[in-house]
Amino acid sequence: MTPLEAALDYVETHRVPVFPCRAKDERAGKWKAPYTGRGFYDASLDPKIIAQWWRRWPDALIGMPTGQMSRRWVLDIDVKDDSANGFDTLEDLGHAVLPEAPMAHTASGGLHVNYDAGDRELRSSVGQIGPGLDVRGEGGYVILPSPGSGYWWDPLWNFETVVPVAAPDWLWPPQPSRPPLDRNAMKPVTGLCLYGKAAIDGAVRAIISAKNQSQEHTLNAEAFSIGTLAGAGVVPGDIALRALLFAAHQMPNHDPAWPWRAEEIDAKVKRAFSAGTRHPRGTRYAR
Repeated sequence: MTPLEAALDYVETHRVPVFPCRAKDERAGKWKAPYTGRGFYDASLDPKIIAQWWRRWPDALIGMPTGQMSRRWVLDIDVKDDSANGFDTLEDLGHAVLPEAPMAHTASGGLHVNYDAGDRELRSSVGQIGPGLDVRGEGGYVILPSPGSGYWWDPLWNFETVVPVAAPDWLWPPQPSRPPLDRNAMKPVTGLCLYGKAAIDGAVRAIISAKNQSQEHTLNAEAFSIGTLAGAGVVPGDIALRALLFAAHQMPNHDPAWPWRAEEIDAKVKRAFSAGTRHPRGTRYAR
């Protein structure tokens, strides 16, 4: 089986959208970076589009967006750092026994456990549950097993043998404490309901206080989430977008060696926000 055939099988048999990723982006020094301009927002169920992608990049890794787009949440159990071994953390938390759910072994020796997204909202997080445990929810993606990828399905628990189970409550990390906003930097807006104001304030705080290595996931998740409210008419789109852009430019740099440019930050926020507006809160993604 070729990577293209694997990508088509995921779409046609399991109805999960996919998109192509490079093994490593030499320019940015990042692994598993998307080939397409909008990343996981470009994920498709269209076999023709997928065939075009893999004819252009025949060895591309197969990316799957997590969240409502694929109806999957993924718990990423990481083992790259001995001091933050995800399996040890699960044992400490009393969750060492994993469910009978599809599991993919990662190239670094970790594990991706697939859960049913259900109707709840779950945002991506890095290490908030515990060291070595990352959650891939809204605003995230994972690499699916394919030939030559270094990822492989567990022989007992995989897409063919079991279905994703409901995510346990402990997958939702506790809300981090957030610093107070600088009210001098943002003028109060009339006509904004209390719910919408609280949602925007919460997103701004989350972005500004995002921990190292979780900035991009937080930015995507918060901008997408507020976008879903704007799409539903709960918050004014222009006000929400200005607040998100303000927060993004206050966020500590995700990697001093490869700093984001101002225009790159703007593009990330607008892309995630726009994707959220196309899927208003209270509706599901079209499958």
